[in-house]
Amino acid sequence: MEPSSPGLTLLSSEALVGALSLAMDREFPAWGVLLDPGPAPEWPFFEKWLDEGRHGSLSYMERTALRRREMRLGYPGMRTLIIALLPHDPRSMEEPPAEKTVRIARYAIGPDYHLLFEQAFGRVLSAVQSFLPSGEAPLIKADHGALLEKSLARRAGLGAIGKNTLLIRPGSGSYFTIGSLLLRTPLPARIGPYGASDICGGCSRCIAACPTGALEAPYRLDARRCLSYLTIERPGEDREGLRRDKGGGWLFGCDLCQEVCPYNASTSEKSGERGLGGLFVDPGSSLEDLGDLRREHGALSRVSRSRLARRLQEINGG
Repeated sequence: MEPSSPGLTLLSSEALVGALSLAMDREFPAWGVLLDPGPAPEWPFFEKWLDEGRHGSLSYMERTALRRREMRLGYPGMRTLIIALLPHDPRSMEEPPAEKTVRIARYAIGPDYHLLFEQAFGRVLSAVQSFLPSGEAPLIKADHGALLEKSLARRAGLGAIGKNTLLIRPGSGSYFTIGSLLLRTPLPARIGPYGASDICGGCSRCIAACPTGALEAPYRLDARRCLSYLTIERPGEDREGLRRDKGGGWLFGCDLCQEVCPYNASTSEKSGERGLGGLFVDPGSSLEDLGDLRREHGALSRVSRSRLARRLQEINGG
């Protein structure tokens, strides 16, 4: 075990680890711990990706790039990174009604996952608060910090990076989000069994399924062509008309590269597609309907009601 930090005896450190394990197991189906994680092995690739402009106009990625290379650069003084996976809302796996064809990405179904991570890690901190040394200043980063989350999750053994650039966990697939808790207190590493560099073999279904060619090659995504970028992040940058011409019924995001992935295979198959499901919306939805939808499904608040209405009109051929 790593020598205990100032204010922690060996006994209290063991008590903290035990309490943390119990609390994390209650909140998350999969989690790991990294102590002083060094530079991300994927950093050179990420830096090249930025240099080539494949992040589009997501300028924050450039501003925080160096901080993402290594945790100590982004968050000085933090020693321990606790990283966890949160499965999508169960409703995202339900079979769709036949008459509805407008779709929303699974991750956006239900309460905003940022809030769910805040709440879950908050309960973990409440459970271990009495074991933490004075001066501890925990940070909760639910997909909004200067971290390369997928790289860190892979290094924690929670999954491997697939050709669609997503973290894939054998036995669970990729239908989850990633969040982190950072501590100053050093804790022993907890590494899961997954993290191999290649779990896809000769499969390239995700690349073939991408309707806009955003997946240019294995492990290579051009965000500027991705429907998630064009429907959520920067809807005003669709100069090639990709969203209109090839976006199908996707109102918010896209799951196609996940639905064809064998690791997400479902016992129910429809139209030759694996794991078809999620939230389907009435093509005739009114502004009021879309407002209700945004209130019920928190992540949709990233896009205004009027923007959703314009995309719906676009889907309907307007």
